[in-house]
Amino acid sequence: MPRGRGGARQGTPGTAYGNRTDLNMPISTVPNQEYGKATQQQEAQRAVPMAASPTPTSQAALAAPAGQPLPKPGSVDVFGKTQRPQEPVTAGVPFGPGPGPEIMSAQPIKMSQTLSSLSQGQAPSAMIDNIASMARLMGI
Repeated sequence: MPRGRGGARQGTPGTAYGNRTDLNMPISTVPNQEYGKATQQQEAQRAVPMAASPTPTSQAALAAPAGQPLPKPGSVDVFGKTQRPQEPVTAGVPFGPGPGPEIMSAQPIKMSQTLSSLSQGQAPSAMIDNIASMARLMGI
């Protein structure tokens, strides 16, 4: 027999809980969709609230240093010796020794640019082209 204060807890959607940001999100639906779909989305969100949207990360941190091409997948020996023994491991980040983010000269790549290049590749797709158009309209 359990003792103490344990047991299942139930939250109430719409009530502000300091550590439950998923219950604090307003109910939202996608515009211009088929008849009845918005109601289904609202009912689903009342049953299980949506989590907050993740914050996008900068692609600049993933870019190769200026003048160096990106390595091909599988060609980097992660257990081998470093190619930059004099450079601190914190180079490129806003803390620690070494230069900060200003050395990352590459501009972040927008999702719409990536999708546009995919839609014009070897296997073009109308669906990818439509998603690229939507990403351009949203500015991402």
